[in-house]
Amino acid sequence: MAIDELLDDEALNPKELFDSSKFLTLVINRDGFSKKQNDSADLIEKLLDNEVTREELDQIYKSIKELGNVTMLIESINTVKSKEQKAKLVAAVWESGLDASNYFLLFTKLACENDFAIAMEALTVVQNIETKIDSKILTQGMQLAQESTSPNKELIDDLINCLKEKAVQTID
Repeated sequence: MAIDELLDDEALNPKELFDSSKFLTLVINRDGFSKKQNDSADLIEKLLDNEVTREELDQIYKSIKELGNVTMLIESINTVKSKEQKAKLVAAVWESGLDASNYFLLFTKLACENDFAIAMEALTVVQNIETKIDSKILTQGMQLAQESTSPNKELIDDLINCLKEKAVQTID
């Protein structure tokens, strides 16, 4: 697009910016956000930038951990349409070292996804949860894993083994 087209109001159609076939867009509604929430939203948006370097990612993960806003990250995971972006957001949970124990079943379900990248990142989140999980939640997670029809059989087997280990930890 030439500079003349950018200056021409009729040349740029804003609806195209939200066309998922042309752009990967995650919209975060910031109405009424505090500074911390705005900072978290900025970090999530930067996280999804395809041109971000590994060093920048490491800094983003560090900042996400410092802000500790796991809720906004979970909301973004639940609303994003792109599988590639969802995998990045799920990875950010464990890369940032956030406590995802309150979302154990969400990540167990995501570990059963057909998309390998999402499933792998979600399994890593589940494996990294150090908090003891209630036995009822573990039972629900085990049921999800055992009933999964995911083609990622090795990941499902790893998930089942992880859930068994967590069940033993709960008994101790």
